[in-house]
Amino acid sequence: MKTVHFAAPLLCLLLAACGHDHSDGVPIDEAPAYYQHHPVTEDGTKYIVDSLTYPGNQPFDTETGVISPEPVRDWQYVDQSNRPFGSADLRGKVYVADFFFTSCPTICPKVKSQMLRLEERFADHPDFALVSFTIDPKRDTPEKMTEYAGKLGIKDLNRWRYIHGDKFEIQDLDEDYMSVVLESNDAPGGFDHSGYIVLVDRDGFLRSYASGLVEEEVTHLMDDIQLLLDRAPAK
Repeated sequence: MKTVHFAAPLLCLLLAACGHDHSDGVPIDEAPAYYQHHPVTEDGTKYIVDSLTYPGNQPFDTETGVISPEPVRDWQYVDQSNRPFGSADLRGKVYVADFFFTSCPTICPKVKSQMLRLEERFADHPDFALVSFTIDPKRDTPEKMTEYAGKLGIKDLNRWRYIHGDKFEIQDLDEDYMSVVLESNDAPGGFDHSGYIVLVDRDGFLRSYASGLVEEEVTHLMDDIQLLLDRAPAK
């Protein structure tokens, strides 16, 4: 079975196959664009619903087109309680990540509301975690992020970490998480940034993503999360 890599932007299409049995896959011409996170059948007609690809800018063989996925680079910063925390602490976990800043007046509250949905949906699963990187560490101190998380009503700040680190390093790191961060005096709050929520597997590989501004995409991301959680950790 051949895995096809997609890195196209998400589009909002309607699923025309409601009520149909898709246990053998979802026909490509009927599927919303976010199904691009799934591989296709060998005949290229259906998305395989019980598997995920490796989206993002992955290395690939120029002759065969076969990708050689790489994990998100290692990182080590501090969390909202000023405790050391890094990618090594997330090995063996399935987690979602986003990039934000506490004074964001536009998309961040919407994205955070979708992250809260994920927190609630997987609250009882010990192998699920959430990570939010501030892109404005000068103003977003650990103390300020703790206050921000409290106002959101986050229930478990050991499960959902708010990450404080070097501004320039995190602006580079966002590329690994398929996010975009640009400082701009013309942007509300001083930053242009994407509203993606990205999904990372137990070994640190990016496997799926959703616009945190589109509830339907995040609902589908829940299915992707469950796919990864259902796979037992490697021994």
